[in-house]
Amino acid sequence: MIRDFEYRESDFRIFQSEFSERLPEKIYDSHVHLWAKSNLNISKAEYSTYKVYKPWTDFDYMEEFLYEDYCLYASQAFPGKILMPMAFGSPFPQIDRDRTNDYIIETASLHNMPFYYIPGQYEDMYETERNRNLLKMKGFLGLKPYPDIPVVEGREVSIYDMLNRSALEYADEHGLYIILHIPRKGRLHSQENRRELIECITHYKNARFIIAHVGRAFTYYDVEGLIDFLFPYDNVLFDTALINSETVLTYLLKKADTSGILFGSDAPLAFSRGKDVTINNRHYYVSETQVPWGLSYGSDPLKEFTFYIYEEIRAMLYASREVFGKSERTILEKIFYKNAKSILDSRNFTGSL
Repeated sequence: MIRDFEYRESDFRIFQSEFSERLPEKIYDSHVHLWAKSNLNISKAEYSTYKVYKPWTDFDYMEEFLYEDYCLYASQAFPGKILMPMAFGSPFPQIDRDRTNDYIIETASLHNMPFYYIPGQYEDMYETERNRNLLKMKGFLGLKPYPDIPVVEGREVSIYDMLNRSALEYADEHGLYIILHIPRKGRLHSQENRRELIECITHYKNARFIIAHVGRAFTYYDVEGLIDFLFPYDNVLFDTALINSETVLTYLLKKADTSGILFGSDAPLAFSRGKDVTINNRHYYVSETQVPWGLSYGSDPLKEFTFYIYEEIRAMLYASREVFGKSERTILEKIFYKNAKSILDSRNFTGSL
């Protein structure tokens, strides 16, 4: 659970006045991290070492985030709506990858939940398939590599460190989806990233690449003129996880095929109170309470913030109204529900919201 989660009357007013009438009744959340405390491979005494790194490794703040936690938070924050997570584990070195994959697989089986598998740097996915029979598991959608898992020396992690040849061939052979958090500090500014993306997309044409966080474009500087080279490819989609920039989402909706855009929250951080802000073309977390990985007002919280996920939705609703006007309802139905439903249908997932 998140240490300071609470649902307030002010949140209810926001939901009722801004979101309730514009969001579809059923929502697929395509980008959710779940893990159990037992998946951690560090001791509680080591928590302070990693909490300054990023929100995801502040285990004093988020020691675990279970399926039940997601359902509780979503039911409170989205009254009258039905949400389903499309989930994967927490892909950081401080969490045991095998144990977090096991937790996701067990949870998916128990709750009829769509899921992704986190591959290792040198993992032979064909051997993994022989041992785990992932393809026979209901709800298995594909792979969720992550740049914090590979270990390299003297250079930044590449896409091929995250996705070795066996993983790419396995995904291509079986038409799997890959949620790709692109590596390198340069993000889409990096020529190496752009080259590797084109190589993967064009060589492994049967795999479907979901570019997470709109290519990690949390600011307009990281999207304008940089993401356009991906739009022509039928096997490329985009998720909007944690993007709360109106300008980024407006750019995406104007340029991309909306059939390939998926709402994702990036829970559990999405249920914290705060917002991303842009300062000099860089994004920063601003939080209601003081945390080592974000900016905050001071020792006394303002109590005027709402959830990141609300700020994400505000930005999307602004962009949809800006681009599509009165015809936005059809677009929002696609982004929040139908596009993800198409993914599940393609994987013969029979569960329903």
